[in-house]
Amino acid sequence: METAKKKWSFSEGLFSHNPVFAAGMSLAPAVIIANTLDGAATYAAVFASVTLMSLLISSFLPRKLPYALRIVLYTIIAAAVYIPFCIYYEGQLEYDLTKLGVFLPMIVSGEFITRVSELRFFRMDKPTMILDVISHIMGFCWAVILLGFVRELLSTGGIDGTLYGVGFTIPILNAPCGGFILIGLMGAFIRSFRKEGHNNE
Repeated sequence: METAKKKWSFSEGLFSHNPVFAAGMSLAPAVIIANTLDGAATYAAVFASVTLMSLLISSFLPRKLPYALRIVLYTIIAAAVYIPFCIYYEGQLEYDLTKLGVFLPMIVSGEFITRVSELRFFRMDKPTMILDVISHIMGFCWAVILLGFVRELLSTGGIDGTLYGVGFTIPILNAPCGGFILIGLMGAFIRSFRKEGHNNE
């Protein structure tokens, strides 16, 4: 246990174990929603708020409860958190949340809340868990926003209708397969970086 604690780093969720690029989590919203900067940033904002608050509340549930019941309760808590946050963002953001379709409410039953919470987050002491959750949420958000920015810029030549003098466009990047391509390239880069880091140790 001591060794595991010493090896933990805040940068894991951000880079080496990035939820999207390294772990392949939440690929559906990453490849479908994250094809524009506005859509990606809006999804990231709701995701970060709902996931962080849900996990913080869920972490206080007794571990003695049956596993299946805990998962149900995690989802109920996330749903209860999701509603006020959606109402808040609906009134604060110009972006139409309905454009995000079913992927927005699916946050409440996403991998962070139903799987990673049990396999990783809730096995840590509370302070480390909070930092780890923040690290992974930040990692997910920057990955999705980067995807949205790059895909919109390179597929249309601009952002939100404003052109930026891009000499060529790659329309396929706007499609889901374009998202998979970029995720694959970033994943390969991160794996290469991790391998190089291990070799230097």
